[in-house]
Amino acid sequence: MGASDAAVMMDGRSATIRLRDTLTAQHAPEIRDAFRTLIARGHECITVDAAKAAEVESPCALALVEAAQAAHERGVQVKWAGLTPRLRELLSAGVAETRGQRAPSGRRGGRGDLALDLPCIPESVALIRSNITRLLAESAFTATEVDDIILAVGEAAANAVRHGLRFGDECLLRMRCHAGPSGLSFEITDPGDGFDPERVRVPDAGGYHEGGLGIYVMRRVMDEVTYTFDARGTTVRLVKRLGRPRITPKGVRPLRMPQGAVGVA
Repeated sequence: MGASDAAVMMDGRSATIRLRDTLTAQHAPEIRDAFRTLIARGHECITVDAAKAAEVESPCALALVEAAQAAHERGVQVKWAGLTPRLRELLSAGVAETRGQRAPSGRRGGRGDLALDLPCIPESVALIRSNITRLLAESAFTATEVDDIILAVGEAAANAVRHGLRFGDECLLRMRCHAGPSGLSFEITDPGDGFDPERVRVPDAGGYHEGGLGIYVMRRVMDEVTYTFDARGTTVRLVKRLGRPRITPKGVRPLRMPQGAVGVA
């Protein structure tokens, strides 16, 4: 085997792509080919194992991001193993770059349905927001309602990333959206531990308390916010109904949010 063969190894049985030694731009086509082959074989999950990669240059990291996004669009999950801090940084930069080049979409079922399985990194929050923005572009919601939905889903995704980062490189952020005649429902899942959402205290008017504002905002702008804790981890479900006036939930008072406070919860 040549050096190129040794750097990108595909295991068809376990649907694993193993990266070794130093990977440069010349290895990018092999990475894309490996993804395409495993997808064509009908695998529902592909693992990228970078434990033995000494170095991954930027063009190769971008190829990994693009190939993983293409897999997600076909309903194939991608798991990451053995990522070094440097490779995580390069993958994050690749996500940001592809976000500027195209608006990636997830697996779609019926009209308005959307599924995204993304790396548990902060850049995935922006990808979720951009997909939801496109999904709502032709909806019957008002401009204010669209802003509310994007805000709430972004807060839920940011919380999921924050809690999921503790669980290592293979952690996935899962988002599911269903659009029906009565409105929209979203589910965002991370592998984090359960908690009691009722114990999250309401911020003081004009104040900000880290850890409480995100949940408060979601409850404030959505019709339903519920949590489920099971073997998958923590799932938050958000519901927004069409044609329903906003009603402040019982016990939740209006909040004047300071500029820049939203985004950490």
